[in-house]
Amino acid sequence: MQRTRHIPAISIVSRLAVGATAMLLASCASTLSRPNPELNQAQACAMLKQVMSQSGQGFRALRGTATTDYDHTRWDAKPIAAGTDCDILSWGGDRIDYACTWNKGSEGVAKADYQEGLSLVRNCLGPDWQASHPPGQSGEATLFSRTGDPTKVDVRYYKERDPSTNWQTSLIIGPPVTRDAR
Repeated sequence: MQRTRHIPAISIVSRLAVGATAMLLASCASTLSRPNPELNQAQACAMLKQVMSQSGQGFRALRGTATTDYDHTRWDAKPIAAGTDCDILSWGGDRIDYACTWNKGSEGVAKADYQEGLSLVRNCLGPDWQASHPPGQSGEATLFSRTGDPTKVDVRYYKERDPSTNWQTSLIIGPPVTRDAR
C-alpha cells in the first residue's frame, strides 16, 4: 500500500508574501543572497497590483516558456505566491489571463485558503471594486470587477474533475474566461 504524506496548507497571505518577496528580491539579487520570507500585507498587495498592471499588456513581462494546445497557448509564469502553479493563458479573442492554482487537498483546506485569499484581495483592491459570485459546479467563487476596467480578479475553490477527489484554490487575473472565448 502506498502511503501519502499530508503537507499542511500555507495561508494565502504567506504564499503571497513569500512569492512577492522572491520577485521583489530578484531585482536586487546582486546585493541580497536569499529572500526574506517575512512580508506584510502592504507588500503582498503591491505584488498583486503589479501583476494586475500587466493585464493590459497581455502579461508579456511575466511570460516564460510557451506551449500551444488545440484551443489555447500557455506560458509558464513566475508565481505571485509561493507554492502555486502559475501560467499565462491565451484563450483566443485576445483574452489573456494570469492564473494560479494551489492546494490539491481537502475541501476544508481549499475553502480556508479561498476565504483568506478573498479577504486579502478585497483589502488590496479597495471599495472601487465590486464583488459578485458566479456559479460553479463545486465550491465558491468571487469575481472582482470595477466599472470601466476590463481586468477582473477571480478567487475560487473547486473540486477537480472526476475521478479526482482533490480540491484546488485559484486566483485568476485578467478578462473573464468564458466558454465562448475564441
